[in-house]
Amino acid sequence: MQYLSQRLAAEPARTRDEQRSRDPVAATQRQRLLDATELLIAEKGAPATTIEAIVKQAGVSSVTFYEHFRDKEECFVAAFDRAVEELRAAVPAGLPGPERAQQVLAALLAAVDAEPARARLCFVEAQKGGPQLRARYEAELDAVAAELADPLGQAIVGGLAWLLRERLELGGGEGVQDLLPRMSEIVLDPYLARG
Repeated sequence: MQYLSQRLAAEPARTRDEQRSRDPVAATQRQRLLDATELLIAEKGAPATTIEAIVKQAGVSSVTFYEHFRDKEECFVAAFDRAVEELRAAVPAGLPGPERAQQVLAALLAAVDAEPARARLCFVEAQKGGPQLRARYEAELDAVAAELADPLGQAIVGGLAWLLRERLELGGGEGVQDLLPRMSEIVLDPYLARG
């Protein structure tokens, strides 16, 4: 007897993806699965989030889950990618130089406060959800660091991510707005030291 996940994995992915992209019901189901994943990961943590809990929260069947994702880590990565895309959309475009650093950081912190479950997925649980998710998290940090066009970009971005992770993981629900002065200092100190 073959498991459903094995049968669906044997079906060519391109065919499944093409069918889903043309089906509005499938698109809605996928969004509900990603919403449920984001919420459950924020509440329970990535390691404790199960496929069963995701489908129950999303109000879909296990069959529907496996029509969209091979396994829970693929679902986690899709939820992370969507969350990062939406967080990036909330932050002003362009490279943040010293003159725009506070504006960009303030927008990021506002987005984090507006969507704490999404922020927890991006800054805390992405490091705990398996090797694919951790690799995606690290690649995203590297991409942001590269946008800074600064030799200290990785250190700056790593410091900002660490502050957010610490607050989201340990700080409870009081928000992150008070991190703006410290984060601004992390971003601006390299520029001020050169000046």
